[in-house]
Amino acid sequence: VGRSRQSELGVKSMASSETQWHATLFQIARPLTYDVYDPNSWLNTRYLDGTQTHQGIELGANWTERQWKFGTTTQWLHAKISDVVQNPSLVGTTPLNVPKFVLRGMAEYRYTSVPGLRTGLRVSHEGQRNVTEDGSVMLPSWTTLDAAAHYDTKVNNIASTWTLAIDNLEDKRYWREAPKQFGHYYLYPGAPRTIRATVQFRL
Repeated sequence: VGRSRQSELGVKSMASSETQWHATLFQIARPLTYDVYDPNSWLNTRYLDGTQTHQGIELGANWTERQWKFGTTTQWLHAKISDVVQNPSLVGTTPLNVPKFVLRGMAEYRYTSVPGLRTGLRVSHEGQRNVTEDGSVMLPSWTTLDAAAHYDTKVNNIASTWTLAIDNLEDKRYWREAPKQFGHYYLYPGAPRTIRATVQFRL
């Protein structure tokens, strides 16, 4: 049985202001688990061995100006493995499938001519990450853009939000993540351009 420990130190602005921001320093130490494959027996043995420590800083801000709303969150992460006994070659390496840099941003506009209608763009970026333990194979960084239109209204006095969105607007081909499971390396592709329509009722 393993136990994780998380420490945070942060500051943030007053929630009532038009511009809101926050800054957080954090450290997460959690047990390292990995699989060792035996080609003779075709069996995998899972070890709970060592610690992976994630240290980072997160900065975020939101700004509202009349019909416009902007928001962004940025995270820098430094992650290292330590205290491994069964496979000491992992000591000092970066955990697999962990990006060093993540960025999220959005811009939204509310239309005064059509009350309840708002449209927005969202950008997502994740930096490169290790596919293999020695870093000889790296997953490239990727950036995607999403667009959405939302309409807030009432149906039979029930508040609702109707959404029409296009995810991955540019139809970019990219590898979303690269986990290692059961002794094997996997590459998960990002979803192609996707059109979705949803409705949400708030009872």
